[in-house]
Amino acid sequence: MKAKGLSTLFAVALGVLNLQAADSPDLENSRVRFDINALHGKAAPEWELTGWKNSKPLKLADLKGKIVVLDFWATWCGPCIASIPKVNSLQKKYGKQVVFIGVCAKSGSEKMDATVKSRNIEYPVAIDANSVTKKNFHANSYPDYYIIDQGGKLRWGDIVNGDVEKAIKILLAETKA
Repeated sequence: MKAKGLSTLFAVALGVLNLQAADSPDLENSRVRFDINALHGKAAPEWELTGWKNSKPLKLADLKGKIVVLDFWATWCGPCIASIPKVNSLQKKYGKQVVFIGVCAKSGSEKMDATVKSRNIEYPVAIDANSVTKKNFHANSYPDYYIIDQGGKLRWGDIVNGDVEKAIKILLAETKA
């Protein structure tokens, strides 16, 4: 009887951890999902980025009132490189309300400048030189997308890549409501 009660409790707890509104973006199943979920709804962690391209250095405090999309990527990551045109397109479409920041992994960062030029990256990118930003957000793969709302709170971490625009639309609709 104890084992059955314990397994039921575990199943309920697991369901609560993954509970999200039907209109929310889907989240990646990650080995650090529990840690990421613990950040949701709280002030987004600060980032420590260097070598900014396409922008002056940006700080979260300076971006209040805008949606911020952190795109954790690497120069050696095929899916990251493939997603650049989509991120460029979203930046053009939502640029007045949304700031995209490409957080380049330390590994391979010596190729960031060349990648920005050859792939025509149009949004701000910078290097996570000490991997502090990756650790603060519990990012553990590439690409990983983290959405910070207009008030500076992390709304969704490590969302399914195809749901970035869905997350933006949800936050923009909340602003209008």
